[in-house]
Amino acid sequence: MRTSLQAVALWGQKAPPHSITAIMITDDQRTIVTGSQEGQLCLWNLSHELRISAKELLFGHSASVTCLAKARDFSKQPYVISAAENGEMCVWNVTNGQCVKKATLPYRHTAICVSTLTSSRAFLDSATCLGHLLIHF
Repeated sequence: MRTSLQAVALWGQKAPPHSITAIMITDDQRTIVTGSQEGQLCLWNLSHELRISAKELLFGHSASVTCLAKARDFSKQPYVISAAENGEMCVWNVTNGQCVKKATLPYRHTAICVSTLTSSRAFLDSATCLGHLLIHF
C-alpha cells in the first residue's frame, strides 16, 4: 500500500518571508511559480477572475533562487526546473510538489534552457545552464 504525507505549515499573523527573485507562469495560465531569496519556491493558484492564492511552499534550495523554467510539453510533464545561486538545480513535479531530481554544478545559474530530443522510439528532455548539460528528465 502506498501512502502519502503532505506537510501543513501554520504561522501567525505574519507569513514567512518570500522575497521574489524569479517568476513564471505555466502554459495553462492556472499556476504561477515564484522563487525566492530565501531559497524556497511558492506555487500560486490563478483563478479565471485573476485572483491569486498561495497553493504550496516548496523547500529544496539552500540559497537564493535565480531562475525558473518549465518542461517543453507541460501538459504531459508538469515539471518546473529551478536553479539557485550556489549551483543547485531541482526538477519539481508541480502537481504534487515533489522534487523529482536534484543536481549541483559549481556555477551560478542565471538562465535555464530546456530542450527535447526525439527519435522514433523515445524522447528525452534535458536542462542546460551555461552550456553544461545538467539534468535529464
